[in-house]
Parts: sequence; C-alpha cells; structure tokens
Amino acid sequence: MIGSLAFTLSLLAAEPTLPPAAPAPRSSGAAAGAPSEVTLPAWMSGGLTETTLEFTPPPPPSLMVPPRPRDLTRVEMTWRPFLGFSGNSWGTIGEARIEHYFKGPFMLGAELSPVAIASAGDGVGAATHARVIGAFVTDYLSLGLGVGARLQRFGSNGLSLAPSLRLGSLDGLHFELTYTQTIARNKYTDKATVGFSNVLARVQVPVARRLALQLDTGLSLDTWGFLTLGARHRLFGDGGPGSWFVSGAFGVAMIVDQSGCNYNATVPCGPSATAYGPTLSVGLEYRF
Repeated sequence: MIGSLAFTLSLLAAEPTLPPAAPAPRSSGAAAGAPSEVTLPAWMSGGLTETTLEFTPPPPPSLMVPPRPRDLTRVEMTWRPFLGFSGNSWGTIGEARIEHYFKGPFMLGAELSPVAIASAGDGVGAATHARVIGAFVTDYLSLGLGVGARLQRFGSNGLSLAPSLRLGSLDGLHFELTYTQTIARNKYTDKATVGFSNVLARVQVPVARRLALQLDTGLSLDTWGFLTLGARHRLFGDGGPGSWFVSGAFGVAMIVDQSGCNYNATVPCGPSATAYGPTLSVGLEYRF
C-alpha cells in the first residue's frame, strides 16, 4: 500500500517532457529579383535532415523593351511655342491624340497632328491634319494608318493619309516615323494633286526606369519644321492605367502659312503668316 502510494506521487511530481522547439527558418538576404533561400527543419520537411528551398521572384520588366499597353487608353499632347525673330511674330507646333489599346495587338484612336499656328503682320495662320488612326501593335513593332483631312487657313484643304511605323517598344527604345500624303488642289495650278505633305520622326532612348531621352523632328511643305532634344519622365504609376508622363525639350521651330499665288493678277500673292525662333517643348500624357 505504501509502495503504491509512493509510486503515484513520483509520477505526479515528474516534469513533463516536451518536444524541442522547431528552429526558425533561415533565410539568406538577396537583392530584388535574385534567388532567396529558406531552410526548413527536418520535422517540417518530412525528412530526417534539414531542407533548403530556393525562391526566385519574377524579374522586373525590360528597360529597353517593356510590354506593350493592354486594355488602356492614352491621352497625349505636346506643344512647342516660340517667339519669332521677325517683327511681333509668334507660333507653336503641337499635336494631340487619344488612343485605345485593346487586349489583342490593335489600337484605334484620333489625332490632330500637327497643329501649326503662326501670327505675323497679316494675322494668324494655321494648318492642321485631323485623322482617325489605327495600328497593329506588338512589343517590338507598330504599323498604322491615319485617314482624315488637311485644313489650312491661307492654303487649300484636302484629304490626309498618314502611314506610320514604330520599331521598338512604346515605353522603351524605339524609332518612330509618320509620313503624310495629301490629296489637295495645287495652290499655283488649282488642280487636284497627290503629294508629300509632312514627315514626323522620333528617337527615344531609356536611361532609367522612369526616364528616357527623346529627339523629335518634323518637316512639312505646308510649310513648318522643328527639331527638339529633351526627356520624358514617368511621374506616377507603373505604365498602366493611372500613370502620368511629362516631357520637356529645347530646340528650334519655323512656320509659314501662305495663300496661293496668281501671277496674272495685279497682286499675285495673298496674305501670309511667318514665324521662326527657338522653342521650348512641353508634353503631358495620362493613361486610364
């Protein structure tokens, strides 16, 4: 009796034995985009020894060839105002467009490109091309066509046709070219003719995730021309909906808006507006 009681008391007084605490997983620090190691204890890995797992996070988008926009709309405008060297002249050359990028490799939109305005002794002259645009778009290529009207105050109106090409990514390294032809009455012969109107070109070179250098140039027989060098910066967002971009550049610009001439008349040529000088380019883009 006494022995049974002593045995029971010894069991109650004994400290319970708990399994050893699991060691915390060991992780080796790594830079973003680099493999990360996590070591699991044997009892968690279901084996008799520790197990090391390696996790590789997805790499960031390519700096030179980021993916093309999908399921979003771009609203963009750029203006190049300047004060002319001659008289009290001034002018500006700009463009404005809205483009919707579908999930598939297609884009539809509308644009005013370019909008050339000059003010001189005979008043304000203006010339613009208003077009509906569409394009086949991939990460590396864009082939497009714009169809619309060429409008000019001191000149003749007509039909505007503008094929376009972009080699490279929209937000990465690319070369862009738009070549415009018009069908309009010749200002000297008054006959309908098909001919070259203007060409626009751009080279963009990314230097950081949010910053790219840009060289823009344009030349027209309407007549206007410009050349600017500057930069494009992503202010907010990751390039998708809700992103804002701003651009700025310095260069030179020139505009001549001139009416047709009739050399059989007493006053052979009509009014014109001419301005040329250094320009400061400012651009803004929003995506939604």
